[in-house]
Amino acid sequence: MKRQIAAVGVLTMMTGGCDPIVFHPVEPEPPEEPPPSLNAIAMRASDWMLALGGLTSSLEAAEDLLDPAPHPDSLVLFFSDSPQECSHPLNKPPTPCMADTRQYWQVILVVPPELNRPGLIDLRDRRIRIYTAEVASNCTGLLTFSAGSSSSSAGEREKTLEIVSSDASSVSVTLDWGELPLGWAHVDGDYAAMYCGAAPPVSPPSPGLALTGARGPRPPDGVEPDPDALQLILGSGAVACEDLLSRGDCSGGSRVTLSLPTSLQQPGIIDLTDPAIDASFAVSRGSAESCERYDPLTGSFDGGTVEILSIDEGGVLARVYGSYTRSGFNADGLYSASICP
Repeated sequence: MKRQIAAVGVLTMMTGGCDPIVFHPVEPEPPEEPPPSLNAIAMRASDWMLALGGLTSSLEAAEDLLDPAPHPDSLVLFFSDSPQECSHPLNKPPTPCMADTRQYWQVILVVPPELNRPGLIDLRDRRIRIYTAEVASNCTGLLTFSAGSSSSSAGEREKTLEIVSSDASSVSVTLDWGELPLGWAHVDGDYAAMYCGAAPPVSPPSPGLALTGARGPRPPDGVEPDPDALQLILGSGAVACEDLLSRGDCSGGSRVTLSLPTSLQQPGIIDLTDPAIDASFAVSRGSAESCERYDPLTGSFDGGTVEILSIDEGGVLARVYGSYTRSGFNADGLYSASICP
């Protein structure tokens, strides 16, 4: 049997009594689109309010970030898989929608000055404002705003932001978004965010007071305190040494009270649920009228720790973390408690 091979544009094999078999050239596969590049930028809240400009009603969730206005020295972090510009940091769906519009996501965190320092931040804290956007290729999407992320349910990981380091030009952070909703983009990772403008100034520790049990007032229940224990009152609701059991001011300030026995009066980490320190919190009412008529809101902690960073005759430097309660109270932050004379 005679076989003949001919090639003209395609390879054809002829066999006697059979139809020709044609081999088409192999088409090269189109190159894969490179994965989106995760990126972050940062700025002071006051600078962002100037850059934000005219928001449209379709971005009401973003407007909520500024109502009421955050502290001007708050740290604002922008995370996205789409390019972000300092002049227009809020990414918006294009108008009109284009056929080649690429899907994108953006997360914005507004961190108050008292939490803007190296360390881990619990994003359930209601002092933190959170804006999220995930926009599909057809320009539809979900834009949401919240004061703190929703509390974790059983089996869920907490959402956290760790400020690793910062200087005048940039801040390095690690974002851990916990359990993501179905279909959500992967946002976790390490980010180096360049500042758009000047970096927010470093905030001093929140105030506090400290004194030994022997020098403190007798509590209302009449139980004598340990005379050698060190009583700590931490927070914006800390009162004067002369009147430690007062209600505090009527501005909605809060305070954390705990007692350090001599065995714990040293650097280390202590659980807020440890009965040895009898930790509790109180939040004053937000108006003079309600403050006079009602007692402060009080409670104990569901978890969290207090880390004694330093302690001497001059005072105590302590960090509270993970203090989120089911009622929404959160005392996380760095505190400097001076010793009452």
